Amino acid sequence: MSKLPIFIITENEPTPLLRDFALFTQYLRTHHIVLTKVNEFIPRKDLYELNQRMTHPLPDTTPRTDQTLYPLLHLFYHLILAGKLFQKVSGKGSRLVLKPTGRLQAYEELKPTEKYFFLLETLWIDADWKKLQVEYYWHSFLYSVRDVMEYLSMRQPGEEIQLKGEDTSDMARILLSWNYFLLYFSYFGFWKVTRDADLALRDLPKRFFSAESITPSSFGVTLARVLSETRDIFYWNLPYRRKEYGEWQAIPGSPLPGEDSSAGAGEPFFLPFTPLFPEGELAKTLPRKGVKFVDGTYVFKVALAKDLWRRIEISADHTLLDLHRAIQKAYNFDDDHLYSFFMDGKAWSHERFISPYEEGGPWVDDVRIGELGLFIGQNILYLFDYGDEWHFQVELEEIRTEGLKPRKPKIIKREGKAPEQYG
Repeated sequence: MSKLPIFIITENEPTPLLRDFALFTQYLRTHHIVLTKVNEFIPRKDLYELNQRMTHPLPDTTPRTDQTLYPLLHLFYHLILAGKLFQKVSGKGSRLVLKPTGRLQAYEELKPTEKYFFLLETLWIDADWKKLQVEYYWHSFLYSVRDVMEYLSMRQPGEEIQLKGEDTSDMARILLSWNYFLLYFSYFGFWKVTRDADLALRDLPKRFFSAESITPSSFGVTLARVLSETRDIFYWNLPYRRKEYGEWQAIPGSPLPGEDSSAGAGEPFFLPFTPLFPEGELAKTLPRKGVKFVDGTYVFKVALAKDLWRRIEISADHTLLDLHRAIQKAYNFDDDHLYSFFMDGKAWSHERFISPYEEGGPWVDDVRIGELGLFIGQNILYLFDYGDEWHFQVELEEIRTEGLKPRKPKIIKREGKAPEQYG
């Protein structure tokens, strides 16, 4: 067996990822970041300033450029949230702000190699790749990752892979559809990417990225080999598992439902990469902690319109099924249709809990309210009746940790007349 290469990771090598990420988190920590109302993104003026501080600032931007047009900053935004380095908390006027957590300091105390692999771990396990792929189509994108890593692991470092033209391989054509992920993996040092020179001449959405070619690095080819052999994305990416298999609190690397085999369940993500670095350089990461149960009384405002809402008290021990029933009662609806709670507030996202009569899961009675990791100001979408689509905006207003908890969900205030369910 040939000896594996030994790599060195610094703030700037083999990629300035760590330097740029440090500048990004430092800016967020020292500025009051009030997130946008609709998408809960970083404001445009802050993005413009952040872009100027990066190693390779994106050209042709203005203080009005949206977050999804900054690929590097959009990636960092999802990494800080998926890695729990920052959290969204309620600010003035029910606006959400970004607040650093204790994990950010713990991250900053890691060695550069350990920082890099924490970020790669966050991308591989915790990040929602559908949200990172900002273009309007999905292409069952995650299904190609396994094949792309295997393909990359067999390339020669420095060998240019053409992504355009009639003679390109099937895998090259798949890579061409990777859009922003061509850039994301270049930020992690897997390859260098050459932008499509004709892109400006095409009638394409601004969020579409096209490349002429990629050139793998020795670092990237080696990482791809380890990932393809030991860290199959199907077993390790948690948002994928929740979407496709309805698992709640799955263990990364554990067998999928109905399978007996294991893919390294319970192992630290970085473990198979340690031989690639000098001894002691890659020895730890941040602990993976489950969601802590937060006991108390939860107060939700459930609104159909600005002047039409109900306020409901519910115990941490109750479930989303109990909340569903309370909303039905509050609006005098007949509980005769399917429904879902979309925890990110976006209809038909896979961050949801579904009614008990549907296949797949996770179901509304799988988990207690106190186990959901909710934060004050969080907006949840309760979508009732998949035909008529009643959209109830459910905002968590308060968590009272003192006093008695309600034995049953309680409607404590009403505003506006409930509409006719079947008008």
